Amino acid sequence: METVPHQFWEVLYFLGAAVVVSTICNKLRITSTLGYLFAGVVLGPHFIGLFSNIEVSQHIAEFGVVFLLFTIGLELPWERLQELRKYVFGMGSLQMTLTSFLFGCMASYFGANLETAVLLGAGLAFSSTAVVLQLLSDQKAITSRFGRISFSVLLFQDFIVIVILVWVTLMHTESKASFLEVLGWAAFKVVGVFVGFIIFGRFLLRPFYRMVVSTKSGDLFFAMTLLIIVATSFATEYAGLSLGLGAFLAGLLMAETEYKHQVETDIKPFRSLLLGLFFMTVGMSLNPNVLLQDPKLIASFFCLMLLGKIAVLLVTCMIMRLPVKTGIKIALLLAGGSEFVFVLFKQAELSGLITNDLNQMVYLIVVLSMMVSPLLAFVGTFISNRIGRENGIALKAAEEESVDLKNHVIIVGFGLVGETVHNILATKYIPHIIVDMNITRVALGRMQKKDFIFFGDARKIEVFHAFHAERARAVVVSVDDFSLSSRLVITLKRYFPQLKVFVRVRDSDQAMKLQELGAEPIVPEMFAPSFQLASAVLELFGLKAEQVDAVIEKYRRTLLAKQNFKDGKVPWISRVFG
Repeated sequence: METVPHQFWEVLYFLGAAVVVSTICNKLRITSTLGYLFAGVVLGPHFIGLFSNIEVSQHIAEFGVVFLLFTIGLELPWERLQELRKYVFGMGSLQMTLTSFLFGCMASYFGANLETAVLLGAGLAFSSTAVVLQLLSDQKAITSRFGRISFSVLLFQDFIVIVILVWVTLMHTESKASFLEVLGWAAFKVVGVFVGFIIFGRFLLRPFYRMVVSTKSGDLFFAMTLLIIVATSFATEYAGLSLGLGAFLAGLLMAETEYKHQVETDIKPFRSLLLGLFFMTVGMSLNPNVLLQDPKLIASFFCLMLLGKIAVLLVTCMIMRLPVKTGIKIALLLAGGSEFVFVLFKQAELSGLITNDLNQMVYLIVVLSMMVSPLLAFVGTFISNRIGRENGIALKAAEEESVDLKNHVIIVGFGLVGETVHNILATKYIPHIIVDMNITRVALGRMQKKDFIFFGDARKIEVFHAFHAERARAVVVSVDDFSLSSRLVITLKRYFPQLKVFVRVRDSDQAMKLQELGAEPIVPEMFAPSFQLASAVLELFGLKAEQVDAVIEKYRRTLLAKQNFKDGKVPWISRVFG
């Protein structure tokens, strides 16, 4: 009988670990990133030793970062960049500059040369995109103000990591050049590649996809997506840059096409699996003996990094004139290190910028900071909730929360229907804000860390001015009061005629009356009004019918899974949602 190749066993070990890690993390409600890191340490050569050839695994795992950067590019249509530009290029650049300068000066104080100091300063300034987005997603807070600002800072970091990665790569191939020459050449190459990709996207990408779509073959469409990702990644690497840069630019180009949502749906499983393998290989490469050799030194630098980043982020939030409570949540959420450090510092070690011992120390500090990120986020929310609690009409607080919102959705009513609409919109990162006249529901929402729900009388136009309805995309009226709904539609159409107004109604008579007033009535009949309201808004934001159905069905299954089936009876959630 032929011996089973060792690589087959490693694939089997990884898939088994992925299932176990994902299950445990879901049960404990923690981000799977931390589970993969821990699993990598345990299964790596320093403990159990199931994975003997880490180099092979690392080459495959690099595609996890490639797919991550591609999906980041997909989240960056120019429209979103313009809406968030104040925080992306303002706060993001300020945070990156101040933090890099602080840590760079510290590294120089301890004897590092200029190149190493720049690398350490920039590397430690990054925050984990994977961990932070997972935490925001778990809290359904990515559409809140602090979530949007945190996301903006991460977007700028994702831009800069490309430049730093190119610089590190060029330092390896052009070691005789000066620091400024290499940095300038890196920036020039990035700009040149951007221009080339824009030309490619405008004249070739869409025609290729139109040709593939015309075949009506889902398999061919998926193969085309993989080809674009892999081909662009290898093209930039061949140009002396990095795999990740090509994937990022490909995602940026795809974000401007009508195929964005389908592409995102197709590659998500691969991204999650390969990113899990990436974090596992990072864990495998860690040497826990580094911690045992000098735990006080590691603990000192660990605390220094966290305190330094928190201090800089707080100062940055103050400069941007953000409220103290918002600044605290952002600072503690972004205080941890980033997964990009593992890519940067591995290449830097090959370039001779840092030693293996320093690399291992930085790896350990960053991993520890990523592991405590959920705790830091919890502490930030806890402190923030103790500062300036509002349960009144709080129009000033509402204006503050929505001051930078544009093309957002205003949900009126936070009952079962309104909350369901909120949950579904949050899964697609569509910005929204909620107003309710029931103080108990508002207080309950605040207790659940929902900073974007406010108490107010929706019959007063001042409330909608506070929510900047003149810049909103739509209003969803989910209240079960036809008289109130009618008054709201009349008021909204008088002051904000451009607004789409989706209203929950009971029957066709109510629907006809509201339609005459200019609203978009949703008649429940056999389907849940919350699902229909959410579907209408998702379609307004460009999702196709089949994509909307997939989102709704996924959320429906999630709700049903949370219910206990007893004695063969249909649970209440099934009856409510059809």
